[in-house]
Amino acid sequence: MAEDWPDRRITDLFGIELPILQAPMAGAQGSALTVAVSNAGGLGALPCAMLSVEQVRAELSAIRKATLRPFALNFFCHRPPVFDAERDTEWRARMAPYYAEMGIDLAAIPAAASRRPFDEAACDLVEQIGSTVVSFHFGLPEERLLERVRATGAKVVSSATTVSEARWLEERGCDAIIAQGAEAGGHRGRVRGRRGATASAR
Repeated sequence: MAEDWPDRRITDLFGIELPILQAPMAGAQGSALTVAVSNAGGLGALPCAMLSVEQVRAELSAIRKATLRPFALNFFCHRPPVFDAERDTEWRARMAPYYAEMGIDLAAIPAAASRRPFDEAACDLVEQIGSTVVSFHFGLPEERLLERVRATGAKVVSSATTVSEARWLEERGCDAIIAQGAEAGGHRGRVRGRRGATASAR
């Protein structure tokens, strides 16, 4: 099957057998899926946005014990929202009947954001562990942090939701760009350019 694929740019770039990149799903997967995809010949991915540095290290240890094949570490690049107590109280009041109907304890829902953006601590970790592939979603990484990641020799892949974002990534040496449009169901994170524009993959 792999030898029948006409365009080997992605497989050669990441050192994988099949042109399949697993979507990292923060909060819904751990290292087991990463390992399964990598061992099957694709590029597995570990979502790190909801993990502490210590948890990422533990997951990395599990992955490296189970596979020698390439995999990606994935990070979010969003701007964390500023907590607004009044708005938090308001949405909880509005949603309370629905949570009660489904038997969900509203008080158990954390008030603070549970997903961390790519920061100094995460970048330090990437430099220490020497990941072969690093991917970014929900925004663009800070330029100085991106430069540090590229300096490790890791391949960098990032999503772009506009032409402007794609050009920004290309100009800064991103190895592959994921063109993510409105059909992603709102799961995008646009930060540059006009809404609804599409980007060409490189």
